[in-house]
Amino acid sequence: MIAVDSSTKKTGMAYYKNGNLFTYSLIDYSKEKNMDIRFREMSLELIEKLNDFSPEIMYIEDTVVLRNAQTQRFLTRLQGVVYAWCVMNNCEFNTIRPTEWRKLIGHKQGKNIGRDELKQQAISYVFKTYSIDVADDVADAICIGDAVLKKYKIEK
Repeated sequence: MIAVDSSTKKTGMAYYKNGNLFTYSLIDYSKEKNMDIRFREMSLELIEKLNDFSPEIMYIEDTVVLRNAQTQRFLTRLQGVVYAWCVMNNCEFNTIRPTEWRKLIGHKQGKNIGRDELKQQAISYVFKTYSIDVADDVADAICIGDAVLKKYKIEK
């Protein structure tokens, strides 16, 4: 299984094998200012990583409509790239809402909890669970993967 936390500049990926975190990676195009170039390059690298790992199951964070229109289009198109790869490679495609995965692993959330605090909770969770120090995008991907395992009661 691969769990993905996508964004317009950095995309975190967590790779699971037999219900255990196997490895993780970050696709970082934050230095590219042109969004069209950034989208193309991120899409190509994402496809390359999917080809390398050839997952059977894919989970990607669902897009939230609260974002600005340009960001929303970018994330929806990126989700479409992942969906197309899954269709072409017989991989089960799934999305999971941020509120659902956070609830499954016990993160505090709500109107008084800001984005920075949510990101810090993910980083802390990953450090506490795996003793690894990762950036927030990778931490979110690992949290998504762990939440899916918990949702389906798959023991790590």
